[in-house]
Parts: sequence; C-alpha cells; structure tokens
Amino acid sequence: MSGTEKTKSESHLSLINQNVFFKEFTFSNNDFKSNDNFEQELADNVVWLDEYCFIFQIKEMNQTSSNYENWFKNKVMNKAVKQIKNTLHYFDVHDSIIIENERGHKMNVKAANEVKDIKKIIIYSANVDFPETLRYQKFYESSDVGNIHLFHIEDYFYICKYLITPTEISEYLNFREDFLEFHKLAIHRVPEQYLLGHFFETLNVDHFNAKYIDNVQKYKKEEDFDISGLIENFKQAVISSTSSVDIHYYPIIKAIAKLHRSELIEFKKRISVAMEKCEKFEFITPYKMYSERTDCAFVFIPIHSINFQHAITALKNYTYAIKQDCRSQKALGVVIYRNPDNLEKIDTGWYFLDETWTFDPVMDKKLKENYPFRESINKKTKNPYK
Repeated sequence: MSGTEKTKSESHLSLINQNVFFKEFTFSNNDFKSNDNFEQELADNVVWLDEYCFIFQIKEMNQTSSNYENWFKNKVMNKAVKQIKNTLHYFDVHDSIIIENERGHKMNVKAANEVKDIKKIIIYSANVDFPETLRYQKFYESSDVGNIHLFHIEDYFYICKYLITPTEISEYLNFREDFLEFHKLAIHRVPEQYLLGHFFETLNVDHFNAKYIDNVQKYKKEEDFDISGLIENFKQAVISSTSSVDIHYYPIIKAIAKLHRSELIEFKKRISVAMEKCEKFEFITPYKMYSERTDCAFVFIPIHSINFQHAITALKNYTYAIKQDCRSQKALGVVIYRNPDNLEKIDTGWYFLDETWTFDPVMDKKLKENYPFRESINKKTKNPYK
C-alpha cells in the first residue's frame, strides 16, 4: 500500500508482531529505492531476526463483499501470493534494501535473503459469516517459493497470544508444514485451534486425536514469560562494545528474544532474585544460566549500592568469565544495584560479548581456584508447553 494509509488489519498485525518479535525487528513501512532508483515495496510486514525471517502479506475484505470464494481466490490466493513472490524476488536481485523498523531505525534487510527457511505468511481479515471451508485452508503450495501459510487474522492473533517468542512461532510454523506433508487433505478440514492443541501435546504429526483441541482451553499463558517491560526500560543502561550508538542494544534483545519459554522463566527468575537481594548483603554470588540451543551464557550480578562505582568493572569481568566457563560463542551480563541516591530505584548495566571462544589459561586457573558463580541446574523439558 505504497504511499497510502495502512488498513486496520495492517496496523493490527504490526502491533501483534511488535509484541512477539519486538519493534527492533519488525518492519511495516516497507517502501524502498531499487537499484535503478525506482520506488518499490516489500510485503506489508517483514520480521527479521538473524536466522528468523517472516514475510507477511495482509488482505482485508470489504464489508460489502458477498462472493467470498471469488474474493479469497483473487485477493488471497492470487494477489497476495504474487506480492509474497515479489518480495522474495526483491531480496534476490537488489544489492541493498533500506527500510525503517518500528523503532524508527533504518536498516538494510537485504541480508535476510540469507535465511535458509524464510516463512511466508498471508493473513486476511474477513466478514463474520466467512465460510469455514475457506477459513480452514491452511496453505498455498507454490512450486516456485514453497509453502505459504494462510491465516485468518483471529487465528493468527490467538497463536501469538499463546506462543510468545520468535522461536516458538517458527517452531509452530514448522509443525504446521510437517502436518501438511502427512495430511495433505485432512489439514484443510480442521480448525486452527486443533493444530495448536496438537502442537501443545506433541510434535508427532502422524496421527489425529480429537481430544488435543481441548489443550488450547486448558493452556494458560504465564506472566513469568513476560519481560517486555524490562526490555523497554533497559536500553540506556547498555555498555556498548561497538561505535553504533543507536542500535548497540540490538544484540542483547536478540539474545533474549531467541530464548524459549522455559529459558525465559529461568532468565526472569534469576534477574528477579538479583533485584530482590542486591541491597540485602554486601556481596552476593552472581547467578548464571546457559542456553545450549543458542550457545549463549548469561550472568546476573547483584551489587550493593555502596559498591555501585565498581558495577561496570564487575559487569565486564563476570561476563567474560561466564563466557570462558561455558565455552560459549556469546555471553550476556547484567549488573543490578539500587541507586545510591534513591534506594527505591533499581539501576542496571548490560554487556554483551559475541566472539569465537578461545582458551584463556589465566581465566581458567582463576575459575578453578575460586569459582565465582552460583551453581545452577539447567532444566531440560521434553515438552515446554505442558
């Protein structure tokens, strides 16, 4: 919708995606200048977070429409599919695609083309009497670009209500495609709620079980997963190891955004207890965790307010130490202390390292002689949704 105001559905989708994928990685103002300086436009909404890329095209039905099958065929299965294909073509042929994310930062999204499995999604808003036979259509299967997911906007909204990280959305879309391979026809005869309930129960797609649909009603979204407030307020506390002032906090948000719900619970648990105890004792052994899936170590460092002047030094040292201890590619540290001038206020500092692990004999010796972290058990669960 180049040069025009967003539709209600486009604005709604943008807000949904900002909540799940964060504003930093969501793009809905997608006009750009092509190689020959012509105005081009990507799909209505693009999400790009390193190895995750989602392309969304949105269609909104006019309330006066009555021939639903023609509308679905022309607007969804034809025009929207073509716009998805055009976006993928632009990724292929243009040297640079500069667009603005929801934070107002201009980014070059050309590198999104390197993502191995770009998720292609069409979301549509239809009238209340839209027939189930059309709403249950889950895919457009393209010989050119592969499977394109189809979602009624209400179904997509509920998926994002229950699946709260980019990792989980990606896992669900993979599950959906696996289900398609096993049940080419039957998948288009069940509501989206069944697929979501099946996903909550098992990733095994070789069977149906009508009882699985009840899992959606039984499932409750825990507040323990929600760290949005924390993310919104921490940007100014980042200790940057780069020269980019505007976006130096992006790698930190990425490290958190890629966590699964079980990892988010452990993340929030540690940061909460560090906040609770930072003023109670003059020294508290730092808390730690490690995500094997993302190869990122985390350290949470409570410091008493009387030692706040040492906060940044401690942050850098402990973050490097946890990286060495876990032998990880990445490490994220956060130091937490009460403001010495206002003990009601919590101050934080964040530091992120991303570099190939190399053995450091000096640090290795220090870790063995005086281990500086609180021992913790990384819990693994077969099914994080139960």
